[in-house]
Amino acid sequence: MTAGPADRATTWERVAELSQIEATFPLGVKLADGTRVCLVRDGSVVHAVEDRCPHRDFALSGGDVVAPCVLECPWHGARFDVRTGEVLQGPATDAIRVYEVRVEAGSVWVRGADSAPGTAS
Repeated sequence: MTAGPADRATTWERVAELSQIEATFPLGVKLADGTRVCLVRDGSVVHAVEDRCPHRDFALSGGDVVAPCVLECPWHGARFDVRTGEVLQGPATDAIRVYEVRVEAGSVWVRGADSAPGTAS
């Protein structure tokens, strides 16, 4: 399901198995183009956001899920809603990019990197 850069907007990539994602621990993965994505599980639903805190460029996958759908950066404690990318607590002030996700037969698929901060495409 991969395609060239011109087709990136409609490309879905298999990035993990649902069983690899624990409810309270994010999982960092990379898309084929090297984009770092952080997966967060909420029951059978998986959310995907950029794996980069906009405050100081630290990997969010090293943080914790501190409440359902709330991811905390391990460096300075910024918190984000993984459903919308919205900042819930500073010091970060910019939203994070949200990616569209689907789960099929236990596999987690993420849509390519054409979404904007705070939105899913």
